Amino acid sequence: MELKKGLIKVTSNEISRKKLTSLFYLEDSILGKDFFLVPLYLAKSLNYEFDFVYPSWEKNQNMPFEYRGANLIPIVSDSEFEFSLLKERQSIRYIIKNAKKIDFLFLVWLNKRNLLLTLIYKSLNRNGYCFIKGDLNENQLKVFEKSNTIFKNIWYRIKERLNNNIDTVSCETEHSFSLIKEGVLGKVISEKVCLLSNSFDEEMRIDFKLNVNKFEDKENVILVVGRIGTVQKNHEVILNALDNIDLSDWKVVFIGPVEEDFKLKVDGYLNDNPKNINKIIFTGSVYSKKELWEYYNKSKVFLLTSVFEGFPNVFPEALRFGCYIVTTNVSSANDITDNGRVGKIIDVNSVLQLKYFLEKELLIDKIDLRTNYYEAIKLSEKRFLWNNNISAIVAKIENNI
Repeated sequence: MELKKGLIKVTSNEISRKKLTSLFYLEDSILGKDFFLVPLYLAKSLNYEFDFVYPSWEKNQNMPFEYRGANLIPIVSDSEFEFSLLKERQSIRYIIKNAKKIDFLFLVWLNKRNLLLTLIYKSLNRNGYCFIKGDLNENQLKVFEKSNTIFKNIWYRIKERLNNNIDTVSCETEHSFSLIKEGVLGKVISEKVCLLSNSFDEEMRIDFKLNVNKFEDKENVILVVGRIGTVQKNHEVILNALDNIDLSDWKVVFIGPVEEDFKLKVDGYLNDNPKNINKIIFTGSVYSKKELWEYYNKSKVFLLTSVFEGFPNVFPEALRFGCYIVTTNVSSANDITDNGRVGKIIDVNSVLQLKYFLEKELLIDKIDLRTNYYEAIKLSEKRFLWNNNISAIVAKIENNI
């Protein structure tokens, strides 16, 4: 069998491959996140051609035309991925023009914009398949009930009818899945939802020839990854918890762009804790995925102190390399730690709980990091690899295509 771009040669007759198309925004970081990886792995598993269609803007002018087998297709678009006929007119035009060529439409977020696009798509291609990645934060899930007011009751019925155009909706956490199955997003969605946790890109790790370090090769590093110092990430809690603590032979490494006001707080902390001046390290942004994974690979502990999160990609990345995950009680905390079995969950904003963990558990070797390392890798391989999880979803989808 000879492969060509978009074609499979079978004996003397050429037949077109089916096509999976995604409409989403694009910048360098997206290529390593679930927004790109889910449709990529879906297309690979289904043996479909993959078109990733995105609005062209100043930050993505140098994108290649092809990446990992995907066709990256820029279009002129003002899309903000919300419901606006004016701003979505180019996306609507693209769907109208190409609907019959698209066998599988992939969209992100269960919102009015995508309900409109699925309506147009299914009106023009009744045999097409529509998959929406919910990317749901549990705090956003509200009880979806019909109201006694005439207007809200009418909107409920309209939305339920529009939801019929969707074939599958995925959510990221077990709790979200339970809520949706119970009907918080309506009866139609409750029957179409599947659990698809954000996972690790094992294919890319293999391409990088990056072996997972043995526990003995890891270092006493607490790793923090994200936009350092933003309100959501709540990194001030870390500085407060580290106050008057001697880190001994441990280091805290922050990876990501640092907010200016947070730099001032760091300076204040180091003035009060000079003994840790060489133990609090800021790398700035790390754009290379391989370089970032190498930090996970040598770290023993991963720390997240966010006020809220959905299912951040940093979780499956940290787990894959055997990190002990310490996290606030965000939506996906129970999933990624197996309800605290392979990590520790603390309350949001709790300086005292984090300080206790550092002083009374980590720094005096009360935590069995070696055992946790093996359990984390087992959990990752069982539940949080894209190739495994997408294959399971595709097995269900193929019965309906």
